[in-house]
Order: sequence, then C-alpha cells, then structure tokens
Amino acid sequence: MKRSLLLVMVLAGCFNPDDIFPVHGQVTSIDPVEGQVVRLLRDPAPAIGPSCTDARPFKETQVDAEGNFTFDVFRAQAMKLTGGAPFCFRVETTFASGSVASTELLALSGEESLPPFPDWRAQPRRVDGVLHFEPVRPLPEVESFETDQLVHRAEWRTEDGGLAWAADDLVTGFDADTMALVPLRRPMGFTDAALEDFSGTVVLHARTTIVAAEETAFGNRSAHTLELQSGQTLPLAGQRTPFSRGLTCPPQADPCPLTDGALTPVDAGNSLGTNTVLTFTLPAPVLLSELVLRGVETDALLMGVQLLDADGGTLWLVQHELPTSLWNASLPSFVLRPSRDGGVEFSPRSAPHFISVPLDAGRPVSEVRVGFAGGVESLSELSLFE
Repeated sequence: MKRSLLLVMVLAGCFNPDDIFPVHGQVTSIDPVEGQVVRLLRDPAPAIGPSCTDARPFKETQVDAEGNFTFDVFRAQAMKLTGGAPFCFRVETTFASGSVASTELLALSGEESLPPFPDWRAQPRRVDGVLHFEPVRPLPEVESFETDQLVHRAEWRTEDGGLAWAADDLVTGFDADTMALVPLRRPMGFTDAALEDFSGTVVLHARTTIVAAEETAFGNRSAHTLELQSGQTLPLAGQRTPFSRGLTCPPQADPCPLTDGALTPVDAGNSLGTNTVLTFTLPAPVLLSELVLRGVETDALLMGVQLLDADGGTLWLVQHELPTSLWNASLPSFVLRPSRDGGVEFSPRSAPHFISVPLDAGRPVSEVRVGFAGGVESLSELSLFE
C-alpha cells in the first residue's frame, strides 16, 4: 500500500499541471520593434493532424527594445492531462511593414527557443518575364538536403481571390554525376502567357526550416519551420487573351469551366466526366505556340500533350514532367481533409501546379489532347495561345 502511494506521488510530481514551459523568441527588423505584438494561438483540441489548422487566439505579449519575447505556458495548457495528448500552438507576429512571420509547435513539453522572426522585405519586380526578389537570407552557393532549407513561393491573385499563377524557386532535380536527387534553384517565370489577361497582386511567401545546432535528449536535432510573408507586393496586369477562351471541352462540360477565365478549381472526374485525358476540338485549324495550365492537382508528375490535324493524324506529341517543388518538403506528407461520407481522411499534401508548355507542331492544329499519367484530380484553367 505504501509503495503504491509512493508511486502515485512520484507520478504526480512528474506531471505537475503547474509546471511552466517557457517559449522564447525574438523579432528582427531594420525598424524599431519595441511594443510589437506577438500572438500565441492554440488548437482547442489535442493535435491529431500535422498542423494547427484550427488554432485560435490564446495569449498575447509585446517585445522589448531588443525584440525579445517570452510566453509562459502551464503544462495543463500544453497537454490534455488525461491521456497526455499535446495541444498544437502557433506563434505569429505582424510587422509595421506588413510582413508576417509565424511558426507552429505541434507539441510543447518543455522550454522552447524559437529562431528569430525576420521582417522580410522582398522588393519584388518583374524583368523579362521573370520575377526577381530579395530572398529571406543569402542563398547558399551549393544546395543540399542536409542543411537548413529555404524555399520561396510567389502567388498572383486576382481581386476576387482567384489564384492566377504560382511559382516556387526550389525543386527536386537529378544529378547525373552522383545519381542522386538534389535541390535545384530555378527562376520564377511570370511570362506574358502566364499573365494572360488577368490582373492582380503578387504576394511572396517563404518557408524556411532551421535545424538546431545542438542535439536533443533523444539524440536528434530539433527543427523549426518559419512561415514568412513579405509586406511588399507587386501589382501585375496581363495583356494576352488566349485563343481557347470560351472553347468547348469534354462533352459533359458545356460551357467549359476550364476556358472561362474564372479560375475556379474544377473536380475533373465529376465536372468533366474524365480525369485522364482532356480533349479540345478547335473551331478552325490554328498554329499553336503555348499551353498554360493553372491549378493542376495530380498524383503523378508526368503528363503528355498531343496535337492532331483535321484527319486525326498526330502532328506533335510530347511528354512533360511536372517539377517536384520543395515547398511542402518540410511539412508532413499528409493532411486531414473532409471525406465524401462526412468524416475525415488522410490525403497527400500537394501544392497545385502552374505549368507552361511550349507547342511546336509546325502546322495548324485541329485538336488538342492533354493527358495525365496518374489522372488529374482538379484544375482551374487551361489556355491555348497562338
């Protein structure tokens, strides 16, 4: 009996609900930051997914003259004491410049030190069809999966919120010398065809994963992923209307939701009657130069484009590989999504693809077929340019 009582007392001491887990951080800017508000949000339910999707305001504090801040979180606030399931937290702040920085803590079980939150000023500008900007930090001369990761994303949205174009600057490539996958930097293309005749504002985002120099008690290094958004944006307006605007697509979709310029995501299987091959019959033969796809969500990264003449003969056939962006590489591979039966299910986490494919049949084209090796779940717009 005494031994049982002693065990209960020991356990109670190990799980004191009044234990404090401090969360330390710092904001950095070229401007004074004293008094800037930092918010701590908490998911009201114990974490069952890979992110704090339902996080709600929990605490606020202000930074000191050096930009430092601390949140004191009680054990009883960090985890459900019956069962020990942790709550998910998000720390976020907005700078006077309009820039936003945040990070998530999927579990809090002790003192936590966060990496600095920078006031990112991207200075975006478009030159010769390429988006240029100032990165969050100097880019490494040699990219590696073994070091801190940094990937930027540019999203161009119309006034009604439609996503007209998105581009990432870090993708997975193949190194023939080492026979290994490596991260590759690439320019963010914003060509005239990508702009089409849409108008909106480019907002730059960044995701950087910072690995701690010291190992944890479990022998591995902890890592924090910072989510950043620059307060400096870029308005853009396109001047090209595609030949395909208003074109009819698969028979079950008339009018065609892929050629209406509305940028509304379309469930290919339900709305188009197919999720493998999309066929477009042109009203008259025309010499095509470019295909633009927006918001493509597909499990396989290989697609094909076939151009045919009026007699059904193939004029041109090309395979196109979609780049594997590293935008989601630092996050869990799956997310919880609502299922059709009213419950929830784990689904692959993927960012929609925005693709431009040059076309060169050499002769006028009467029919265009676009196929996806793994089928396409959703897409928002397909455009053909002369």
